[in-house]
Amino acid sequence: MNTSVKNELRNYILDCINDGTLTNENKDDWHFHAFNEGYYITYHSEGFRWLKKHDIDGFTAINEVRDYEIEHFGEFTTEISRATIVNMFVYIYGEELLHSYDVETVEELESQIVDEILNIEIVEKVADDRYKTKKDFLFFNVVNQTEISDYIFTDDYPRYEKKYDKFLSVDDAKNIELIW
Repeated sequence: MNTSVKNELRNYILDCINDGTLTNENKDDWHFHAFNEGYYITYHSEGFRWLKKHDIDGFTAINEVRDYEIEHFGEFTTEISRATIVNMFVYIYGEELLHSYDVETVEELESQIVDEILNIEIVEKVADDRYKTKKDFLFFNVVNQTEISDYIFTDDYPRYEKKYDKFLSVDDAKNIELIW
């Protein structure tokens, strides 16, 4: 899955949690409520912009939708228009993303997504420094769900473990894929 699509859908799932669309009571239907109950986009022009924003060729999207539908439903039935293809594309990748989380509650889902977003945020903020350092740990403070306030690279884990909200090993930080 395209990293920019994954990031957008992570944030969309958080929106669904925050607005009460996804709850512990409807866990078995999270995918339906988030990605099938309504349209992700409505207009053809939005579909064009969405595909362009995520650097996805229209034919690639059509082929992925076709392959998915044939595999799961035995036939390809989605109307070929930018809006319907994008909506089905989001449906497919939303399903894949939601199934990638091993969670039992909406709180666990939110926590895992927020942690992933924070990891990406910290790595983006310190992108240049992460390759220059010889230190083992990256400590940082969290402002809100998607922002960090300060950070430090260090080898001294005991000294900083209580001073900062979170940490990553520098090796983990180097392995997080960034999208610019």
